Amino acid sequence: SRFAGEFANERLTNNVHLDNDELKGRIIGKEGRNIRSLETLMGVDIIIDDTPNTILVSSFNLYRRAIATKTLQLLIADGRIQPARIEEIFNKVSSEFEANILHEGEELVAEMNVGVMHPELLKLIGRLRYRASYGQNALAHTLEVAYLAGIMASEMGGDPVLAKRAGLLHDIGKSLTHDHDGSHVDLGAEVCRRYNEGEVVINAIYAHHGQEESNTIECGAGCAAEP
Repeated sequence: SRFAGEFANERLTNNVHLDNDELKGRIIGKEGRNIRSLETLMGVDIIIDDTPNTILVSSFNLYRRAIATKTLQLLIADGRIQPARIEEIFNKVSSEFEANILHEGEELVAEMNVGVMHPELLKLIGRLRYRASYGQNALAHTLEVAYLAGIMASEMGGDPVLAKRAGLLHDIGKSLTHDHDGSHVDLGAEVCRRYNEGEVVINAIYAHHGQEESNTIECGAGCAAEP
């Protein structure tokens, strides 16, 4: 409770620097049309107060917040802050972020050497970088589990590649929970079935939260690797 406010501020807001406070009025716009357009389009709250040379972007969704922050920075640098330009910059930034998370997912899967994976799953893996759980970055956690699962499966005579694949996908549903109803377990199992992942992966998704028994060495290794 003593650090809750500081923690919440760090986790839920991004600062955007302004060269001068006159820009605040331009971001708000005539009768508030610019700030309404920004908040509606980007799905975040923009907080403009008396803090000098600073505005805050607030959202529980780290991915959406990162896109909004970059969009605002580009708009401020460009100087043309009006609804049509806001939408143009936002669409450009969103496309760049989608390309970047796909590229990151591709690199991670290639580095882990776990075989071919559907592009939509690769995007979701890359998107885990913008998700936190229990104070830890979800992508960092996923990589830890995957590496440890592969090592343990190998020691126990299982398939380390399959164990690493299950580890990479065990929390994939966390990439979806901000935009879809349901638990990350059910969402993860659903999306992995949709893109034809095997039963070991599906079992690992359910088993790491105790919703199923581990049926294989690879799944057991993934559950043991979960801290």
